[in-house]
Amino acid sequence: MIVTSCEKKIKKTEQVEQLEEVAPNSDTIEEVLTRIAESNLKIVAIAQKALESKIQNNTKSILKETESNHIKLKNKIRKIAKDNFIIIPNTLYDTTTLKSFISEVNTKMYLKRLENSLINELTLYNSITATSTNNELKELSKEAIPIIQKDIDSIQKQQNLYH
Repeated sequence: MIVTSCEKKIKKTEQVEQLEEVAPNSDTIEEVLTRIAESNLKIVAIAQKALESKIQNNTKSILKETESNHIKLKNKIRKIAKDNFIIIPNTLYDTTTLKSFISEVNTKMYLKRLENSLINELTLYNSITATSTNNELKELSKEAIPIIQKDIDSIQKQQNLYH
């Protein structure tokens, strides 16, 4: 019975260590999830702000799809945080404040800002895939990368219409 108890403690300790080993640059899972949530929030906020302006319907549909994709990712980020007892501030899920800091610009500029943010987010997820030892983060990255790449491609095609 004591051996079983020790084995359970060892397994629990190994699980905790795995959660802490996210990247070689010593980022914890909390730090990585916070960076992902921040990046995700920025993309949703830019898309929402652009949707508030007068834009063409085809651009609007691309922005809505990007927003929808990132809201789904946000829910997965929240689930991973919750499953690992990590508290991510609610401000990283609310776009209201961030949208107030985004200046009103033309559609071309919104698309460029969104493209840059998506490329930065893609780099973040690629880094997680390459360096993380946390399986939940790797699974999230593997799921997110094709979605983000598709969003980037859609945004870039739409940008070509504004040249």
